[in-house]
Amino acid sequence: MIGISDPLNDWITASTLPGSDGLYFLGTFERRITFYSQQVRAFRLVRALHERGMLKPNDTVAVVGGGAAGVTCALALGLLDYDVGLYDPALEVLQLQSASPRLLHPHIYEWPAPGSLDKSAGLPFLDWDLDTGKPIAKRLAAEFHSHNAMLPKLIWNKGARLEKLEKSGAEWRMTFAGGVSKIVQKVFLAMGFGDERTVGAADTYDYWKERGVGTAAVEAIAPATYLVSGNGDGALTDILNLLIDGFEHVPFTETFLGYFNQDILRTTVLKAYEGLAPEADLEPIFEKDVLTTFGERGILDRLVPQVRADRLLTVNSSGPLFSVGKAAQLNQAMVFAVLHAAQQKGVVVRRSSGMIEDVIEHADGLEPVGITLNGAALVERFHHVILRHGPDKNERYFPAKEQFDEYQRVSTDRFKAKPELLVPPTLDAETYTVFFDLWLHRLADAARKSQLAGRSTLEASTILVTWDVATQTLVQRGKVLLEELVTQCESAATPVVVQLEVTPEKIDADDLIRLSKASGGKITLSLGATVQEAWKSRLPNAATAMTAASRYPYRLVSAIDIREHVDASLVRQLEAMLVAAQAAGTCDTLGKVAADVFAEVLATWAGWRHTLDASPALRRDFLAWLGSIGPESAKPWSGDVTVLERMAGALVLILATHLGEPLQPASVPRGNLSFDENGHALGSSADKLDDGGLLTEWSLPEHWDVDALILSRSSEVFVTGPDDTILNGGDPGTGLDVARRTKPAIVRNDGPWRTALKTGLPAWKTAVKEEFQAWRERQNNDRDRVLT
Repeated sequence: MIGISDPLNDWITASTLPGSDGLYFLGTFERRITFYSQQVRAFRLVRALHERGMLKPNDTVAVVGGGAAGVTCALALGLLDYDVGLYDPALEVLQLQSASPRLLHPHIYEWPAPGSLDKSAGLPFLDWDLDTGKPIAKRLAAEFHSHNAMLPKLIWNKGARLEKLEKSGAEWRMTFAGGVSKIVQKVFLAMGFGDERTVGAADTYDYWKERGVGTAAVEAIAPATYLVSGNGDGALTDILNLLIDGFEHVPFTETFLGYFNQDILRTTVLKAYEGLAPEADLEPIFEKDVLTTFGERGILDRLVPQVRADRLLTVNSSGPLFSVGKAAQLNQAMVFAVLHAAQQKGVVVRRSSGMIEDVIEHADGLEPVGITLNGAALVERFHHVILRHGPDKNERYFPAKEQFDEYQRVSTDRFKAKPELLVPPTLDAETYTVFFDLWLHRLADAARKSQLAGRSTLEASTILVTWDVATQTLVQRGKVLLEELVTQCESAATPVVVQLEVTPEKIDADDLIRLSKASGGKITLSLGATVQEAWKSRLPNAATAMTAASRYPYRLVSAIDIREHVDASLVRQLEAMLVAAQAAGTCDTLGKVAADVFAEVLATWAGWRHTLDASPALRRDFLAWLGSIGPESAKPWSGDVTVLERMAGALVLILATHLGEPLQPASVPRGNLSFDENGHALGSSADKLDDGGLLTEWSLPEHWDVDALILSRSSEVFVTGPDDTILNGGDPGTGLDVARRTKPAIVRNDGPWRTALKTGLPAWKTAVKEEFQAWRERQNNDRDRVLT
């Protein structure tokens, strides 16, 4: 369909170079390049090429680079049974991370997306949880080699340094160090991003290695002077690290987000970004709106004690420090807050601008050249100069320089035309399922196969409901959304489990239980182990969920009035019962009903249903009294489907009564119907009072406080009229309200009324009219008596 984007084609387009068929770049120029995002790009590209038929069964495929993207890509291709060679100069996969102390978080840079603090990557294989680089690399390397041993078409070529890549007809020639060459049909370049670019004598910090400066230790000479240059995530993280005492990225982030007990930060930041072009300056908008939020909620006051005073920091950037798309939104918000907290504490943080042309080393420090401070050239020496100007990709991709240069040019235009291609990717459920099922079939051992059999089906039929720390909101994960499920309820195509990982106060607990009951088994509630005790009184017999994992994306739970959907379900189910009863010619406890009566009942119901659906409040009141009777009010339907038949019987009796005395659904103090100008009526299927008392105990007009009763489950209710009761005086009136204690008209489930129902419409109408005419005569007599 025109105008609808095809994600598989987008994934392929973002990785290809026109005129260089069979060459694919993996995550070379996209933003938010993380360990997790590179794995996702590999999964998506391999799936897209496979399903679009762009990889042929007899193709020989080379994957260059043994990092996160390359290892994932090679395994995915191997699972699809392609001939794959994985090449890397190192002697082990994931060499960069093999001894790294840097903390890896799979999703933190996805904020403000829900689930951005989820500590699990959630991948079909090569999966990992929050940890430092070394143990993650060790585990994933072991998994790779274990899988590689079971995939004979996947060859790991260690110590293979690519020196030249060139087109050879319809194929590609790869030349490695030592002069060895290979001819292949497809090449995936997953060569990483290169080393951090540096200038002159500036400090060099490898992203993956232990750093020697800017640590948590107290500075030996205070204030130690630092200059950090850049406006990407690396620079912003360095700013936080230098200014916050004992800074650790993930704990600090979780604490910072915890300062906002609602979805305030996310919505405020998202609003600040609205309508801004890529690379626009965010700071003026942050100063106007975000700073106000920080001030009102005491965020800066909480940060002030954490700001270090033993460092003098200068922050340099060649453009805006807070630039749209240059860094993660959460990092930008946190640095903005910390800079203002430092200002509030009296800790000076200077802001310089310009491109650093050189860094000159002197005996007393490092001098950056080419930048200005307050409009004047900055001529100063620092203890440390940290440059975060991005990696030197040209050097890394030199073996494919011709293709790389052209791909860079094409990508720049491509991303301008479709900036959404730059959005950090998350793994979609469809791609996950493709590779999970392959892995389970080809690589999992017997125990794992037994343990995980049916997992794809189980997750597809489960909605996981949890509280998201990142956004401070209720979120859900499932193939079907709660918003869709509540509208289907009893008519859901397949049974669905709603797995609750939240305590009752976070959700409409009682109404959700009613919805589950109302579904007739289509919706089942299960509980996570951590919340089971909190739900014990409400769901004592609920099953305990074994895991809280899901392959489906986090989505916010929108404001749903579950109560309304329970009522809507009840109306649908009652209608189905009416139709079935008409076909059978009989109704619960009422017995046989004449065909002409049933025909008019269904015709009346069509109009009433429209009225009820148009007013949820009216529908709620009508249905409550239809199912129960209380001293002051009626309880809503519990969701118990075993009472539906009796409620449908009451509805038939009410609708039939309308044929002889026009009624309308109404919200009245002690009933659910109105007639005449001021007449109130109660139509119900209740066979006892909500407090357990018998309906027969209400024998006086003032017990019922209505003008008419339509009771389908009782043949023994008798109400004594005023001839037998001494009424206390009151102000005389002229309407029906003053005659409220008149003995009401009563249509009930007894022999005479059942006989009229099965005899036919004329007999039925006559019976109803006579009953209401008798009530009117009593009402007139009572009024006359009161007035005299």
